[in-house]
Amino acid sequence: FSPGQKNNLISFYESHIENYKFMKFVPASGAASRMFSVWYVAGERGCFGSKKLDQLFLNNLKKMPFFRLIEQAKEKQKITDSGNIGNLLNYILSSDGLNYGQKPKALIPFHYYKSGDIRTPMEEHICEAAYYIRDTHNHCQIHFTLATGHKNEVAKYLRQVIPRYEKLYGLKYNIKFSLQSSSTNTIAVDIHNMPLRDETDKMIFRPGGHGSLLKNLNDLDADFIFIRNIDNIAPESAWSKIIPYRKMIGGFAIQAQEEIFAAIRQLKSTKIKASNIQDIISFCAKKLNVVIPRNMARESLELKRKYLLSQLNRPLRICAMVRNEGEPGGGPFWVLDNDGTISLQIVERGHVNEQDKEQRKIWSQSKYFNPVDMVCGLRNYQGRKFNLFNYVNNNAYLIVQKSEKGRTARALEVPGLWNGSMAYWNTIFVNLPLMVFSPVKTVNDLLRPGHFIT
Repeated sequence: FSPGQKNNLISFYESHIENYKFMKFVPASGAASRMFSVWYVAGERGCFGSKKLDQLFLNNLKKMPFFRLIEQAKEKQKITDSGNIGNLLNYILSSDGLNYGQKPKALIPFHYYKSGDIRTPMEEHICEAAYYIRDTHNHCQIHFTLATGHKNEVAKYLRQVIPRYEKLYGLKYNIKFSLQSSSTNTIAVDIHNMPLRDETDKMIFRPGGHGSLLKNLNDLDADFIFIRNIDNIAPESAWSKIIPYRKMIGGFAIQAQEEIFAAIRQLKSTKIKASNIQDIISFCAKKLNVVIPRNMARESLELKRKYLLSQLNRPLRICAMVRNEGEPGGGPFWVLDNDGTISLQIVERGHVNEQDKEQRKIWSQSKYFNPVDMVCGLRNYQGRKFNLFNYVNNNAYLIVQKSEKGRTARALEVPGLWNGSMAYWNTIFVNLPLMVFSPVKTVNDLLRPGHFIT
């Protein structure tokens, strides 16, 4: 979008938000174990492999947002020797200390402010939402998905921090949780496909991926939902530049949905003409990226009408895309399905047959990346909720490689929430600047310019 279009969409969002129920949906089911996987390995052997790497770790540790907490523990003599790498890592990761290896990622300190505040990503998401999710009654709707074992800890944490932010922003937060169903967990295996076992010799099961959260999303009551991962959150100093883009895609979502609903009502009318049908075909092709079958021009008016209704009467997603800077993850592609249809999809590397030279070439030439930053319209033209399970491509599962406390693990994941689970939604991709994407996949990502506060 041009600057003028951007400003118009922001104004459109701000003037129309009162007509709709907006919510922020934050997948926060993950533990921080993967984030600290390299530190787990170093902790087991008591060092990072060389004096140079050990010193680099100690230097970087001083820049981490939780370093002040380690210093406080040192003063209370909870760390016997801060120069001992093994002792330090044990204190940071284990239940004898900060227990970051077992905590939910949502509660790991991400940002240290000059005021002395230390904020977790959960806090940052809550604070940020006040600037664009607030309704006319000064209520702010946020939904977090959590792992079963984290609910009590998160609830206790929020009881401590929410009153402060409600007072600061002059609003009432309506924060709810749902759990990622354990029934979607799948067995973890090693690189030889043998079951992984824990210290008590029990087989390890892992969550079935973010696609397991489709039920959680389907259960929510909202017109539009902003979706963004728990670890993609910038410090407050960046919000004045980032939040306008959230409002922009929100305005675009409202606008696109209103156009879709208008087209459906036309198609439902008994007075619709051939020229109206042609206009709607053009809208589907140009605005919604629907690839119209070549034989459609020869079909009857009634068959065209039925086809267009089936295309339009679907959930809507407006997905931000950023320039590909080599981050691991999926991206936007045209996909040819088994039945010959072509559609826009977010494709993960695991979906690509890298033994196929042509497929590998297409993947490697991708210029854009999926930051998981989207707005979803979940109601039909009559105001009723879509059943999201009707729009899933169940063949789009994945076999993924993860870290299990420093060990390599393979696991099966159900169709991803923004991949196969949204395969048959109406999809529009929007180009946004890279600054909207501030991921923390490993602990050292906290030292990136987008997070580290000098």
